[in-house]
Amino acid sequence: MILKKEIRKEILALFFISLGGWCLHVRIHPVSAGLANLAPFVYGLLSFLAVPILLSYRKTVLIGYLMNGFSAVVGTVLMAHLSLSSPPETLSLGSLLFETTLAYIFILIAKLFIGQTILLHYHPNGLGRMFTAVWWVKHFCYVSIVYSIGHFLLR
Repeated sequence: MILKKEIRKEILALFFISLGGWCLHVRIHPVSAGLANLAPFVYGLLSFLAVPILLSYRKTVLIGYLMNGFSAVVGTVLMAHLSLSSPPETLSLGSLLFETTLAYIFILIAKLFIGQTILLHYHPNGLGRMFTAVWWVKHFCYVSIVYSIGHFLLR
């Protein structure tokens, strides 16, 4: 059986949150609207089809974990850029939640935590300094810096 009983709920949660996020993305940015939407479309497919399978086996859990984590990091950076490039006219809690991509970013952060829970099933003592919250924050900063430099240089 592909889903081990001990982590079945976590893997299914990751599958459904990834599928839901992919459906939202396809609805908002259909592939038919332009080639720029093709990469997120394909990665979204991998996110709910391949990542849960990779996370189901000890031999491939790190690959699945990294794919899941970096999709969350890159997606967060890109959606934050989208929101910052066209902020709401009035800044309030309601406008932040409903007129920006903040709610979608929360979905990606949830994916990151679900992946962490699955990884800890296979490695209960962790992996040292790798794949901790600090590790992900550092990589979030790295991706943000590289994206920002690229954005400003290629304007």
